[in-house]
Amino acid sequence: MKKAELVILTLSLIALGLNLLLVPGSGVVAVVGISVLSVIYFYLGFAFFNNIRLRSIFKKESYKGVSTLRIVGALGAGFALSLTAIGILFKFQSWPGAEFTLGAGLAGLFIVTVIGLIKYAKNKSAFYTKIFKRVAIFGVLGILLLAIPAASWVSLKYRNHPDYVEAYKKSMADPENEELRNNLEAERQKMKQ
Repeated sequence: MKKAELVILTLSLIALGLNLLLVPGSGVVAVVGISVLSVIYFYLGFAFFNNIRLRSIFKKESYKGVSTLRIVGALGAGFALSLTAIGILFKFQSWPGAEFTLGAGLAGLFIVTVIGLIKYAKNKSAFYTKIFKRVAIFGVLGILLLAIPAASWVSLKYRNHPDYVEAYKKSMADPENEELRNNLEAERQKMKQ
């Protein structure tokens, strides 16, 4: 599963880069790749971080030597990584709720890191280094994306559609104005043509 994770992560990062270069289809690849990665972390994090093979997750003997706290920690790390990955995806796609989702994921990663550092100081387990590597990748990318204001991000991402960027900025300045929201949606539809 580690090779699959690396391949999916690499493809996703390449797709995100191509998305910034406005390459057609790269958004779809990024959505699929990051969504798959998020599902792996969310549903299989407990097994993934504890070196339990996928075909052995329902076998009781696979969990010998793995404490309940370690499984709970792996679940927490998987959830935080999953949420951060979804937040990164939302930010790249300029979807609503990106900042909230990304912030919640980064808060989870911070908690996982603090607890992991405390535990790592006691026993220097490879379990924590696996988690730290992933936290570093997703944490740095998430913090960078969270630091970029939404208007700047939209200006960069949709630089070939200045009318949409202008409509977005006006809509964000007055979010209660239905006419501005309708104009934003009209500009979005023009981009798809």
